[in-house]
Amino acid sequence: MNHKTPDPGFCSAPTRRQTLQSLAAATLASVTPFALTAPAAAASLKDISYGANTLDIHLPANAANAPVLAFVHGGAWRAGNKKKIGAKARHFTNKGYVFVSIGYTLYPRANAEQQAVQIAQAVNWVKTNISKYGGNGDRVALMGHSAGCHLSSLATLSGACTPKLLICNDTGAYDIAYLARLNNGKVPGLYSALNRKAKWKRWSPISYVHNRNQPPTLVMWSGGRNRDKISIRFANALAAAGAPVSRFDGSRYNHLSINSSIGRRDSAVTKAVERFLGKL
Repeated sequence: MNHKTPDPGFCSAPTRRQTLQSLAAATLASVTPFALTAPAAAASLKDISYGANTLDIHLPANAANAPVLAFVHGGAWRAGNKKKIGAKARHFTNKGYVFVSIGYTLYPRANAEQQAVQIAQAVNWVKTNISKYGGNGDRVALMGHSAGCHLSSLATLSGACTPKLLICNDTGAYDIAYLARLNNGKVPGLYSALNRKAKWKRWSPISYVHNRNQPPTLVMWSGGRNRDKISIRFANALAAAGAPVSRFDGSRYNHLSINSSIGRRDSAVTKAVERFLGKL
């Protein structure tokens, strides 16, 4: 495997030359959670600050040293919120996981790079503090869908955060320049928040596959246009860099249902995620 120094030019705001890693770590010293005794019944704690934004923590009953699944919602970088989790929290807390849903500032108030910094801050906060809520900070999986998939993979592969597992669910933005090539040189309308050509390389997760030893990654794709081609290319790049990669062909699903079906007990995508989480 390659052992490259994380890209020092990846910063969160044009007026600051700090690295993504430094920014993501900056909130940890300033945000201290209150002490919590794990409830005997499942519970949800809403709007917990991780510094730049907030997250929701969904606890299983009697949580103690539980594995953690953190989720980042989609919405074209400009919509959606951390409440949009479908059946995921109920399903995974019933399986004994602490489920964390991460909020982040939407475009245009934050660009993709700044959003990725926030996701990294949230994951780093979880790793440091989730033991106070009955979770195990050394057993954190990060999962994102659509724009949330792009941001999760960008935060992780750049080295700004280090979840033990990464679950990538159906984005076209792993390599923004490649996405544009598939669309006559332009990013599609849903990707307009990424339409800054000078930033395409640094905002593309695929640019960082050689950045460090990457975590085991599950790459999933729907039957949407070019999703298989884009996702398989990304998975192949990770594998070529030495990362352990699992794949789920979700071509039976559309872009929305491959997300909404996670947590439905008998769905193939739920089973794929559960199998992968066995690595925690």
